[in-house]
Amino acid sequence: MDQVIHIFRKDVCRHWIEIALSSAILVLFAWNEPSKWVPRPFSESIFRDMFSGWLAPIVTIGWLFLILRVVHAESLVGDRQFWITRPYEWKKLLAAKTLFLVTFINVPFLVAQVFLLWKAGFASPRFITGLLWLQLMWIVILILPMVTLATVTSSFTQTGLAVLGIIVSLIGLAALNSETANRGLSIARWIPEWLPPALLLSVFVAVIVWQYARRRTTESRWLLVGAVVAVLVITEVRPQEAFTADGFLPPAAGQGLPVQLSFDLARRLSSDTSIRVPMKNEVQVWIPLLVSGIAQNSAVSIEGVKVEIEASGVPRWNSGWIRSFSELLPTQPTTETNFTVDKAFLEQVKDMSAKVHILFALTSFGPAEVRRVIATADTFGVPSVALCTIYREEADRLRCRSPLKYPFLLASTHSEETTCLTPGAPPGTVFYARTRGWGSVVPGISPVEVFDPSFVQWSKPNSDFRVRFCPGTPLTFSLLQERQHTQSELTIDGLRLADYSRQINSGSRATGLGIAIP
Repeated sequence: MDQVIHIFRKDVCRHWIEIALSSAILVLFAWNEPSKWVPRPFSESIFRDMFSGWLAPIVTIGWLFLILRVVHAESLVGDRQFWITRPYEWKKLLAAKTLFLVTFINVPFLVAQVFLLWKAGFASPRFITGLLWLQLMWIVILILPMVTLATVTSSFTQTGLAVLGIIVSLIGLAALNSETANRGLSIARWIPEWLPPALLLSVFVAVIVWQYARRRTTESRWLLVGAVVAVLVITEVRPQEAFTADGFLPPAAGQGLPVQLSFDLARRLSSDTSIRVPMKNEVQVWIPLLVSGIAQNSAVSIEGVKVEIEASGVPRWNSGWIRSFSELLPTQPTTETNFTVDKAFLEQVKDMSAKVHILFALTSFGPAEVRRVIATADTFGVPSVALCTIYREEADRLRCRSPLKYPFLLASTHSEETTCLTPGAPPGTVFYARTRGWGSVVPGISPVEVFDPSFVQWSKPNSDFRVRFCPGTPLTFSLLQERQHTQSELTIDGLRLADYSRQINSGSRATGLGIAIP
């Protein structure tokens, strides 16, 4: 243990400038972060946002610099290093480096996060588990890979070239994937999703230990390259997880649906229906829908869609189940579903009277907690320990913050209850705002997540009037939780697909189906 402490003290004395620099950047980040929690005038926030946007990357760069310096202090590359002549045991050397990184990266990081939670109004011991999980995520995402890279390089130049090579390879791979359809191989479907990250982490640990124990740099580098290549190959050959509707069953007898979806005869392909994903030799078909029946303080998510098209003299076309991402809110009157078909198929049926059968996989969300609050000039609380403040310049938005992750909140207010004038809004108009929460802790440097619920009036989405609320306006917040998985179906007879299609001439193939909220 004496040798571990000796090496640790030596590293502290040698790298005190790097320690002070990374600590100062972290302190600056913690000092500046609370300024993002409260909305400010645009003229003031634009410069503050630019400054804040650079701070988080600089904190990360400071940590990377400190890691490289302390690992390279006893370089593991080659066999002529001066430290080898000292009576160092590799296990104690590795323990001393680990102690250094924990002391000057993990501990200050944890202290800064506890301070930010306290400053944000979320000082509670129940957040400790989430903070420790954040520490583990940063060890896996940043510290462990960088330590591994430092053990197989001897200088900043080598490390920089290695990082540059990794970045160029990733860009090239992304460009290749954008030009080709990655469908994977069915034989590789058995490969579990967790295998690639587990393989990388195992190799990182193995390389670090092997380098400190044997300093076999060439073999370690080849092991790293082999692991990266294996992960890339697995990623390429493993088919993407297709959506399955196994848990989405048709409603039982007497059981109602969380939403009613029907074909909107009055609408055609809207002029603002843009092609969100370019595809080659394919056509997008947009089906306008009417929405009704969503309960108050609730929401419905369309998780997947399956489309079947029948036309006389043409083989039946079936999309299979395809994942979708969409939330529908109370009083929302319309939406659109879109899917892609081959150009050759559509040429055969576009002028025919087709029968379109659509299955929707639905997840309904109900309120776990409903709280009616009165907006104040200062910060006020909402469910799920979130805190919100009214924008000063834009009274139709809020700036909210929550600890560690985003809550799934549904907010509403009535036009006649707002303390600000809402020109053009008829009495009884309800405005909604939604924030879709993450199921787990968000891997950020700050443990306080910031989001801006923006209120809209769904029955007239293109109207000129917007809600405005000032201090004293009542707001209803619902913390939503998952309630039910079910299926809904819709059959449209006599549909002329040419009236609802748009051809796409360039780009790469995309497979997917979505719901667009007009």
